[in-house]
Amino acid sequence: MAAKLTSISKQIHWSLLIRAVIFAVAWWYLPAWLFAIVACGIYFVPSFDSKKNLPAFLALLGVSLATTPTVLMAVIYAALCYYLLLIKDFYVIDRKSARAMLAMALSFFVFRQFFFSWQSGLSAGSLAWAWIVAFVFGVLVNGVIMARRGIEVDDKEGRRPRRTAVGVATMLIFEVLVICLFLPVDFVYQSIIAFLVAALLLDFVPAYFFRELDARRIRTTAMGLAALLIVVLASAK
Repeated sequence: MAAKLTSISKQIHWSLLIRAVIFAVAWWYLPAWLFAIVACGIYFVPSFDSKKNLPAFLALLGVSLATTPTVLMAVIYAALCYYLLLIKDFYVIDRKSARAMLAMALSFFVFRQFFFSWQSGLSAGSLAWAWIVAFVFGVLVNGVIMARRGIEVDDKEGRRPRRTAVGVATMLIFEVLVICLFLPVDFVYQSIIAFLVAALLLDFVPAYFFRELDARRIRTTAMGLAALLIVVLASAK
């Protein structure tokens, strides 16, 4: 048992964990403007590879500023910050999958905060914020794509137009957010439904862009998420 605990301890990057805890503590205790400064210091120091992971950091910072502090959310945001720092500092081997997973997690909490804030239903304000949330999702999708190449790429290099793919994904998420506002379910279920669609897009759009999308992948992923969607809707109150 002692040997296992020692092995686990060695796998934990304590300096990054301390920075993630500072992120959560600052979020809990400091005013918003000061927390934003601390968060930027945590992320940008050192500045190496900051640009590729900037969309995820901005999404984390934005949703943190919009959320009322609770113990549970402090733990969750600390975990997300720790995972982001692991990716940024090259402690994660499969960074492509890690970035996609982080984008999915951030999308869920962005959706959760949106539906929590607009439980009253459809209005001019909710439509405006739905556009903003959809734009944030589009930025996350774009970040996942661009991090794999680091430069602008197009059809001349055998790939799809990036802006078109990201724009379609952004529009689809906006429509899903608006539809979910009409659903007579709790904001948590609305968030889960939007998240399932987002997970589908985060898998399909980069795969389409890099010409990795095939019929088998579409069927397998779509069927799995459709089954989860049925379960969510059946259990919704």
